[in-house]
Amino acid sequence: MVHSSVCVHAILCKHGYYKERENNLSNVGIKVEYGESLFEGEYKGTFRTVGDKEHAEVIRLYIEEGLGINKIAEMLGRSSRTPLTQIQRHNKAVERSGFCPICRRIRSKCESHIALKGR
Repeated sequence: MVHSSVCVHAILCKHGYYKERENNLSNVGIKVEYGESLFEGEYKGTFRTVGDKEHAEVIRLYIEEGLGINKIAEMLGRSSRTPLTQIQRHNKAVERSGFCPICRRIRSKCESHIALKGR
């Protein structure tokens, strides 16, 4: 993955793909996507925070698989409070904005659904 426009420009010039006033990235099959980067859970001594992927997985397991809070906690190696707080956080965001920004960042199909078990 290339993160620098200078580096991309150098590669395009080196291989003869660069042309003034053209969309050079699409000419060589590179698609640029813009968006927020995902939050990874962090270790904070005795506990770890919930990252975007884990949040989306909790919501997916609850909505799509119909699993209970205790079963989700067991699968993820978390306390039963963790899935509960993630579900509450998700539902508040959906009620407030019509979508969950965490699930949207991860492109979850549950982003605009209230988390009801087995929905």
